[in-house]
Amino acid sequence: MPQKEKIITWWSDKEVNDLELTLLHNMFDCTNQEGVDVAYMYAKFMGKKKITSDNYPIFLRLLETGNHWVIDVLLQGNDPMTFFKAIQPNSFIISKCFEMLKNWKVGEIYPKLFLIILGILKTSYEKSCEGYKIYPLTEEDVNSLGKHLDNKKDQDSPINKAILHILDSLATISDNLPPEDKKREKVANHANNVRGKFLDKNKNLNEAIPDNLLIKGDYKKNEIQPSMVSKK
Repeated sequence: MPQKEKIITWWSDKEVNDLELTLLHNMFDCTNQEGVDVAYMYAKFMGKKKITSDNYPIFLRLLETGNHWVIDVLLQGNDPMTFFKAIQPNSFIISKCFEMLKNWKVGEIYPKLFLIILGILKTSYEKSCEGYKIYPLTEEDVNSLGKHLDNKKDQDSPINKAILHILDSLATISDNLPPEDKKREKVANHANNVRGKFLDKNKNLNEAIPDNLLIKGDYKKNEIQPSMVSKK
């Protein structure tokens, strides 16, 4: 005899909350129209609130959708580079930034989202040694950042300028350290190498970063527009 499915006749508040959160997180993947619509309206709601130490993970989760309509309504016209200025950088925020840089190909990050990420990293590593203590990044993290340099644009374009500034700062994380600290030295040298290859017109970025990381994409390619936003 097949086993009968157990029928739940009582749900605790925690079980209901967990189910609600699971469904909400699935919608935030923005892989279908319904999910995008929910994420957009939720971002519109959150965009009217100030980012605080109690709610910033929700803002990060909405940014992770990558959907430019969701991100625009979350920003509410604020400057992307200073969007997270009220939050003290910590390992959670920084790791989320590098995760997004790693997971998306070159060109797959909406420019305003990119500026938000760069604003966080710029603040985090302005004093590079202190930033490294908070989040000890790796050579792979440097690749995840450096791969997004756009050789078709000038070094003073907003994104290139911000990336180069961060790489320049990272190149100093081995200053005044004992020679046995090889891990930090390798990260510093690699950051300097990536920066140098981009700035040298006789060099190519793939001389510092593996070719498979430089494959290009397009953030618009599979993006779904919220149904409540009129098409232009």
